[in-house]
Amino acid sequence: MPKITLQFKNRLLKQCVVCATTTIGRLPDNVVVIDSPAVSGHHACVFREGDHFVVEDLASTNGTFVNGKRVTRHALQHGDTMRLGKHTILFETVDGEQFDAQERAEPIMTNPGETIFLEADKYKSLLATLRETETRATAEAPEPAATVNVGVLRVLSGRSDQPEYKLDAYTSVVGKSDSALVRLQGWFKPKEAIAIARSGASYVATGLSGTTFINKQPLSGRRTLEDGDVLEVSGLTLEFRLEAKSA
Repeated sequence: MPKITLQFKNRLLKQCVVCATTTIGRLPDNVVVIDSPAVSGHHACVFREGDHFVVEDLASTNGTFVNGKRVTRHALQHGDTMRLGKHTILFETVDGEQFDAQERAEPIMTNPGETIFLEADKYKSLLATLRETETRATAEAPEPAATVNVGVLRVLSGRSDQPEYKLDAYTSVVGKSDSALVRLQGWFKPKEAIAIARSGASYVATGLSGTTFINKQPLSGRRTLEDGDVLEVSGLTLEFRLEAKSA
């Protein structure tokens, strides 16, 4: 099982086993929490894709770097070093170890006295959500050569630069950020309003800033999207649809 080691100025702060989805950022709903103003609330995510692991930047302010190069998405290899703000993260694998999709994303070591903590209740809640998403994705995973469902956001009302957006990437952001898939228009729109993560056949929406409504209900934390859900994001109304596509 791969692991990541969080360091600051050559001091080891924390080690975590990498499961199917390991989120990294400043807010307490991440698996790895980095209490630093240089790190965005939801900064990056390390996840399994096929037989390897990938790090993807979540439209962070200061960027994610791998081996000194800024990346948006990068397939990780043993020994790669990621940098988020002033913190570094070492990615390591052990030959012969098998990946378990049900492995819990929990810390395996934490140094007392550091300011990097995850509240127990929030941590348990996040783990339960991740396990539910992973279990569902495994159950719904299509057989080879079958059709798969690809998420699409269709604009129902509001200002946008195109009528619909395909959710092809592992993580798609709705916001004012230049790297957002769905760009919100207007001076006072949030830079990152929501992130929609693809996990197998499922899509999970996470509220980042501002208030988002799904089917008229405020989005709190994470929610698995269903075909036909209507999202209201800072004046833009979007319909989530699943479209069949040949594998």
